[in-house]
Amino acid sequence: MEKAKSYALKLLSRRDYFETELKNKLLLKGFSEKEVQKIIEYLKEQKLIDDEKLLERYKEINLQKGKSPLSIKNKLYRKGITEVEFSFEEELKSALYLLNFKYKKEKNYADIVKFLKNRGFSYSVIQEAANKFLDGEE
Repeated sequence: MEKAKSYALKLLSRRDYFETELKNKLLLKGFSEKEVQKIIEYLKEQKLIDDEKLLERYKEINLQKGKSPLSIKNKLYRKGITEVEFSFEEELKSALYLLNFKYKKEKNYADIVKFLKNRGFSYSVIQEAANKFLDGEE
């Protein structure tokens, strides 16, 4: 059990993991299900893993990079997180950031809509972001 705990702590020293990610890593390393469960409980008690805080931080970082909620949901799904919600404001802020980063001179409504649609933004957000961007709002 100590070997598994030290391996888990070594992994967490490099970066944060979601509970399911860490569990899968430990199982792949060859530790038993019972050992892994005890270690996960220990790490939760010590507040070394907290899925909710990590999820919020992950969402915030990726939205600031201009990633669409659809893209973020897909990445999180691969990490074992299935329930993620985004507010309209979060999605709009991300779309506007992406437009301000990508489009410097060309300001064509159709191109903007196509660009955001291909990135996975919802249509209501695309309309709002395109109108604000073309009006010069941020």
